Amino acid sequence: VYGRGRAADRPLLIGSVKANIGHLEPAAGVASLIKAVLAMQRGVVPEHLHFNDPNPDVEWDRLPVRVASDLTEWPATPDRPRRAGVSAFGISGANAHVIVEGYGAPEDDDAGNGWPAGPSMPVPPLAAEPVLDGASAGRAIRLLPLSGKTERALRELAERYLSWFDEHPAGASALADVAWTASVGRSHFPHRAGVVFHDAASLREGLRTVAERDETEEQEPRVASKVAFVYMGESSRWTETAQALYESEPVFRAALDRCDAVLREIRDASLLDVLFGRPGAAGSLDDPAWKQPAVYALECGLTELWSSVGVCPDVVVGRGLGETAASQAAGVFGIEDGMRVAALRGERMAAGGPESAETALDGIALASPSIPLVSSISEVTDVDLAVEVGLNGGFVEAVAEAYEAGVTLSFPGLFAGEERRRVSLPGYPFQRRRHWI
Repeated sequence: VYGRGRAADRPLLIGSVKANIGHLEPAAGVASLIKAVLAMQRGVVPEHLHFNDPNPDVEWDRLPVRVASDLTEWPATPDRPRRAGVSAFGISGANAHVIVEGYGAPEDDDAGNGWPAGPSMPVPPLAAEPVLDGASAGRAIRLLPLSGKTERALRELAERYLSWFDEHPAGASALADVAWTASVGRSHFPHRAGVVFHDAASLREGLRTVAERDETEEQEPRVASKVAFVYMGESSRWTETAQALYESEPVFRAALDRCDAVLREIRDASLLDVLFGRPGAAGSLDDPAWKQPAVYALECGLTELWSSVGVCPDVVVGRGLGETAASQAAGVFGIEDGMRVAALRGERMAAGGPESAETALDGIALASPSIPLVSSISEVTDVDLAVEVGLNGGFVEAVAEAYEAGVTLSFPGLFAGEERRRVSLPGYPFQRRRHWI
């Protein structure tokens, strides 16, 4: 079949693993598969052992087929990945053939540091991920999600990671691949730990904390099915944290850019210049005229960022300066219209006028809230988790807490705009038990 149309100077190379290890009964097929994958990974076709006299009943001069009697480099074919066919035909009736396809160029087959690795691939784009001008800065903080069906399994998994890192030193890029693989390549069980880290040392420290948890303090796993977003409108770390998110998170950056564009139309000045304290900024965050739209823009950006990791509110709470962003999250108006409300409201507050948003709604298309919108957290009685939408803490730390609370996350959102590859990580520590009759 594979010889049809093949040139005589490009013969199909064939061999058999049986010459190496003999009959394996049920394991024969998988042994052939292992041989094919290793040959493909290393770029060589192994020598077929003990091959001396070709079978005279095979028409070797007519068929473009050759037994690999010597170690041979894998034939290079431009613009096409390596492929191998694995056959298992047994006298007992086995009749199987599998085609295996490689990926990338030979130099891409290993991630370095002795880590078996998959191909480097772009992280799947978010549903509404914007196209941004300029490159984003690298993410400084990562999340390694660990989980088990029991607390003991969770502790043992952390211990396995610690032992594994002793044998696999890793740089920042490799650690990001570890986080990616653990996030999208593993099941997530009820007992959880979100290890937040910025380098190998902090990762080890976090893993040790999980591994050394007190067995006597084991708790039942949590399952957060309903989530409330709380918009308080106050933050003590605006400039530093907001700028870091703006530079590293495409979704957050896009939301702030949309708000900035609206304010440029209204005031012919940049909100981002004020928010980040840039030279020549038109105002400061001490001025309510700028503070109100800044709070709104930041909280809209954080709402979008939470959405990018699969967390959307079932109810929203808005207090003070956070009322406008809470209304936007509830679907009362869009980001741009909400920015117009926040800008006008800020101007009236600066002039000593009423703080109510009602006078700022002229010409704004309003819709009924798509989810409950309340003004006090005490009115919320049936949610499992309350998320403060603010910058007093780090976003990744908050995501880690949500993960531990049992929230279902969309992990690709934590890697938006990156290229990551899967790596070989420690396996699950099954808790084996005997059940004798």
